[in-house]
Amino acid sequence: MTKCKLLLLVLMLCFGLPMTAQQANGFAIETDPVSTVLGARTISLLLEPSQLPHWSFFTNVVQADFPDWMDDFLNPTNKDKGFETKINIGGGFAVDYFLQAQREGLYFGLLNLFFQNEVSRAEASEKVMTHNIIPRLGYRWYPFQKSAFYVNPFVGLRYEYAWDTAVRLEGQEFSAAGTQPFATVHIGYHF
Repeated sequence: MTKCKLLLLVLMLCFGLPMTAQQANGFAIETDPVSTVLGARTISLLLEPSQLPHWSFFTNVVQADFPDWMDDFLNPTNKDKGFETKINIGGGFAVDYFLQAQREGLYFGLLNLFFQNEVSRAEASEKVMTHNIIPRLGYRWYPFQKSAFYVNPFVGLRYEYAWDTAVRLEGQEFSAAGTQPFATVHIGYHF
């Protein structure tokens, strides 16, 4: 319940602070409210230099301990193997190109995310490094004309592989997710 109240407070602040949405230069901060509700903590920072009007550069940090059903959804190759997984620390970067110079509307880009996962089964556990590459197509939308708050839904094709050799715990082999569709909605605010 506390997370919901905090999210509502952040949204109210974003809606209430007037600012021009079409900024040519600056910084933005984003989060993924869907993954937050499901057990993640994520923050993304964006740099959008005026010298490169169509481009946006993104970096983020994440920790996550999703429920078992979400782990199975994100990595169906390990479904029914009895693994508990969590992201101890992760993060990465992205480069996006907007069709409009003011960086709103349709864009395409590439996300690179690196995760240190802790995988456990019964009494055994190991750490596994994974890399996710996600070509994406998104749409940045400013729902309020006098606010720098924006909504950023995107879809992509996620490819995850493990950097380490195969991990076997209690007779089961943990596998990276491989290739699968990916979609989420971020919310953000320009400064």
